[in-house]
Amino acid sequence: MAPQPNCDYVVLRSWRTELCRGSCALVSVSVEHEDSPRMGGLRGVVLESQYLLEPCGTDRTRLTHISRVDLRGRSPEWYNKAFGHLCVNEVQRIRSSFLPPDQTGTEAKV
Repeated sequence: MAPQPNCDYVVLRSWRTELCRGSCALVSVSVEHEDSPRMGGLRGVVLESQYLLEPCGTDRTRLTHISRVDLRGRSPEWYNKAFGHLCVNEVQRIRSSFLPPDQTGTEAKV
């Protein structure tokens, strides 16, 4: 497998502190910025990245990271228009892999 091309990101990060039970979140999302020089061959897109910090006892914190990052430079519009169809096709292939060969539609019935 060939290595991934060099990729850079331009992100805006902000803290959310108005969450319940003393929790807070660090949220990141990609932004367009004309003055940002390209550092890699491809500009990646952070569709969503959240670090959720929740207190759970004395001197303990639970950290949860949720992210959706595109490494190929596709835009959020591409995901809104095309990615759903790709997901449906993948789920159909997974579902058909659990069916017996005579029900997949690929073999001729006798």
